[in-house]
Amino acid sequence: MHDFSREVLSGRTFTGERLVGADFSEAELTRVVFEDCDLTGAELTSAVLDTCAFLGCRMERTRLFGSVLRGCKLTGSTFVRAALRPLTVEGGDWSWVSLRSADLRGLGLAGLSLPDADLTEADLSGADLSGADLTRAQLRGVRLRGADLRGARLDGCDVDAVDWREVRLDVAQAVHLARARGALVEG
Repeated sequence: MHDFSREVLSGRTFTGERLVGADFSEAELTRVVFEDCDLTGAELTSAVLDTCAFLGCRMERTRLFGSVLRGCKLTGSTFVRAALRPLTVEGGDWSWVSLRSADLRGLGLAGLSLPDADLTEADLSGADLSGADLTRAQLRGVRLRGADLRGARLDGCDVDAVDWREVRLDVAQAVHLARARGALVEG
């Protein structure tokens, strides 16, 4: 097993590596790149990740409990039964990420780039997605009750697949949703 716990890693690249069960808990990672890696069961509890990239990685049962992700790129990575709460996210690019059935309740994801993300059946109740880019994101069965989506981009999303009760929207989004459902909005 790989043990990087409490280490400071900078500028390192892992490509195609099996980091199954690796321990990065309480580590500080800066500009570290994981490309096509298997991080099944990896421990990143309380880790600080600054401008790191997880490109096409498998994150099954990976624990990010209490971690901080600053400007990280998760393009094309797949999260399966991962522990993602609590988690601090400060911007980043999560394009094409798969977060199917993920528990993201109450997370601050404001301004996050999530185009083409698969959020099918994810629980985003109470999450802050204000200003996020959800262009073409898969939202079927997503739970958004109490979420803040003001200013979020929803272009290309199947808005009929979402329960919009108690979701905070801005006026332009409300008009967009009404039109998408066939309403004639006049002003």
